Amino acid sequence: MTESPADTGVSSDITSGEPLGQGPTRTREFEHLAEHGRFRMLVDGREVAVLDYRRLPDRWNIVHTFTDPAVRGFGVASDLVQYTLDAAREQGVHIVPTCPYVSWWVTDRHPEYRDLIAD
Repeated sequence: MTESPADTGVSSDITSGEPLGQGPTRTREFEHLAEHGRFRMLVDGREVAVLDYRRLPDRWNIVHTFTDPAVRGFGVASDLVQYTLDAAREQGVHIVPTCPYVSWWVTDRHPEYRDLIAD
């Protein structure tokens, strides 16, 4: 699924300064690889970030995020977490934010997603 920056926020590309997903050669895609318990973000077909989870009956235990060092500091991980949590909300799934980054992202930066945290 290709998302526009207006849909998910804008992050800058480290090499060109253009927002990710904009410009003549930039495509930004998010994929949910449910069979692997993974979400990933690709820019121009290149994987730049992943988020891994373990599927439980009514929740996802989010255990790990990774961002390519070349694009760290440009909001890539934040965009991927937001996309993942929007997908969880759409599917009616709660989350267990075991990953420290996701826990911080929800509790400290984006309280509007706190309702997704499983009891």
